[in-house]
Amino acid sequence: MRCREAILGSNLVFMMKAFLSCFTWVSLGLGMVSIGWGEGKSMTSAHWNSFQAATDRSPAEILTDYSYAGYEHGEKAIPDVQGPVFKVTDYGAIADDAISDEEAIRKTVAAAENAGGGVVLFPAGKFLIWADRNKADVIRISKSGVVIRGAGCGKGGTLIRAVHSGYRTGPYPVPKGTKDANGKDDWSRIPYFFMFEGVEGGKKEGGKSVVVTGAVKRGSFTIPVKSPEGFKTGDWVVLRAATPKLDAELMAGLQPDPTWTRIIKDGSSISELHQVKEIQGENLILKEPVLVNLGEDFEAKISPVTLIEQVGVEDMALQGGWRGAFVHHRSALDDEGWDGIQFKGVVNGWVRRCSFLNVNTGVYLRDSVGCSVLENRFVGNMGHYDVAIRSNCSFNLMGLTEEMSSAQHGASTGNRSAGTVVWRWNMIKTATIDSHGNGPYATLIGRVDGGTMTRSGGPAPSFPNHLRWMVFWNFFYDSDDEQPVNFWNYVKGKEAKFVKPLFVGLHGKPVKLKEDSVEANECPGAPVTPESLYEAQLELRLGKLPDWVGVVRKEWEKVKALELPPYVVADIEKHDLHEEEFVLVDLLKDWHAQMANQELGWAVPIELPSSVPDVKWKRDYVLLRTVLQAMATYANPIGKKDVPVPAMKVNVEVKPGEVVFQMPMQSDAKAQKKNQDALRVAKELAPACQGVLVSDATSLKLILKR
Repeated sequence: MRCREAILGSNLVFMMKAFLSCFTWVSLGLGMVSIGWGEGKSMTSAHWNSFQAATDRSPAEILTDYSYAGYEHGEKAIPDVQGPVFKVTDYGAIADDAISDEEAIRKTVAAAENAGGGVVLFPAGKFLIWADRNKADVIRISKSGVVIRGAGCGKGGTLIRAVHSGYRTGPYPVPKGTKDANGKDDWSRIPYFFMFEGVEGGKKEGGKSVVVTGAVKRGSFTIPVKSPEGFKTGDWVVLRAATPKLDAELMAGLQPDPTWTRIIKDGSSISELHQVKEIQGENLILKEPVLVNLGEDFEAKISPVTLIEQVGVEDMALQGGWRGAFVHHRSALDDEGWDGIQFKGVVNGWVRRCSFLNVNTGVYLRDSVGCSVLENRFVGNMGHYDVAIRSNCSFNLMGLTEEMSSAQHGASTGNRSAGTVVWRWNMIKTATIDSHGNGPYATLIGRVDGGTMTRSGGPAPSFPNHLRWMVFWNFFYDSDDEQPVNFWNYVKGKEAKFVKPLFVGLHGKPVKLKEDSVEANECPGAPVTPESLYEAQLELRLGKLPDWVGVVRKEWEKVKALELPPYVVADIEKHDLHEEEFVLVDLLKDWHAQMANQELGWAVPIELPSSVPDVKWKRDYVLLRTVLQAMATYANPIGKKDVPVPAMKVNVEVKPGEVVFQMPMQSDAKAQKKNQDALRVAKELAPACQGVLVSDATSLKLILKR
């Protein structure tokens, strides 16, 4: 029967409702071309009907209320902040002059912070940061009310260009061997163009923890405490619990693989950020629902936290220098070379109407709540992340997003993130929804066009990739995964390990899911009504859909139509060449260190000539180093962890009119086939370095004009 899998493991009445809701689709078959909205009438979801009717939303089969995600809980539009305005040009920045504007930008930010907030305003044009290869650091915003605003994210708008990488080429220091004051992995060393961070380490506990004295239902707003002293209406608080007793719900009775050591050792944990709406006796009444059932004996605690608020980045393009052939976790440059924006301890922040060009990471949220990342485009070289909402984040929204190139992890959650919504996101076919382990739960993937949902990152000790209540609502599948897709496959490297994900209205290409690995698969092959669960829940809660939803969707169509700033290889010589004077031997030492410090078996010991003539010249340093790295990658065997690669002797010949780099081919045909992308990068970028790449069966030769 066509809809027999509509609701697995639920009661008979609910199954019949689901059957009736999908009845129209019975005869269409899984291989159908799905009927889109406006092309035919879709049927109302039984899960939606059940959610609307529920007076108690604590049972596991009832949908989570995701409508609290985003700026001001989705109730208000992101504001167009009027001022005060601080123009970067008044503090020394000059567009398009090929000189660093970094210090001028810092001075402008400081002026806005000292005034209690305001708009840091960029006119149209290109502004440079990280122009000194020996010094690159974040531009930090540490006060509330500061908005970074440009003159548009398309061609002719504002472009922030980071020339050098914040990491340069050294070994990847995070998290290996780098600990914070609490002995935990210190991620603060990762550099970003702009980092919004109120205090060192992000959110700061503003008072003493108070024990939760009674059970708390999933979907409830009431937290019983011994004493509400120290709390007041409007406070932001963090609700924490860490106990194996949480596993009963968050693991849905499933057992972890022996290699998933963190959850086996410590059990599940939560860290939800909430706002106090009011105080009634010895109860804190929250603005948002608690997202998991908490037993009286779970030893949950709640603490006030200090966050910065009403901050954002809007209407600009951020461009990095990442043009290498990406290899996941090979090096600091691959993973974090050029990272755009981080929120750390932020509430009611936003990133909107931005373009991210040739960056390794676009936007990363940590310890943040009620933020919206909307109307953004990601283009250029494959990188690490597009948007990651991770590490103790709650009720955040990312959507109206277009991936025009692939990232290793596109829309990503992880590390106890909860209440996250991915909304109307357009992925390319090779992209995947990512959940990165360490206990994310209650995530909505709503009205997303794939791509796929079968691949997720994270190390085995952090698995499963996602705990309970991961909902795929009207997901359009467009991939070629091995079927049936099994979301509880213990084999590392196979499908993502999700705890009983729920699929409603999964359509697009035919795809079969392993029935006992999902909570339900309601109406496969056809979209359902409501089209967007996030919008429907928002409308149900508020009585009407807020005006901002329709406004921002119309605006997004205009943003997508904008021509992007030049970013492809063909544009480099005219629009994106950043030449600087340097000594050849300095570049060679830098490249030598880069190759030596690559990880996962990709390290290559480079043997340089004992002496290199003191050649001074003017080139694009980053591009030339990228060419040399790509050449060495292609010329050497495929990286294998703990298997050393033989040393490679590189000949450097300086002639009156040219400099020649020659590398022996140490790779076999199989390795060369796999690393074709590296050879492509070297050949494409060589002309912008005033050179030509010559390859044959025995060597690679780069000939550069002097």
